[in-house]
Amino acid sequence: MSKQYQSPYAGLNTNNRFSIAKRLAAVYHLDVSQVLFTYLKVAEPILRKGQPATQISEASQKRIDQQFENTLQHLSQTRER
Repeated sequence: MSKQYQSPYAGLNTNNRFSIAKRLAAVYHLDVSQVLFTYLKVAEPILRKGQPATQISEASQKRIDQQFENTLQHLSQTRER
């Protein structure tokens, strides 16, 4: 049995995006708008590469998640200084 990737951030692609962004903002000490904008800025170039808008491949979601988390950590560290 293969394990399918479970994205911790895929909910940002749904109607639950605000509540998820609010939780992430608290964790990373950022504003909700920063979290949402960051996700869009990270996801857009990856999704622009010819992928249907209704389906995000597992590989693309993994890339988005990794870049998004790295960016949130960087923003959080920058803000703490």
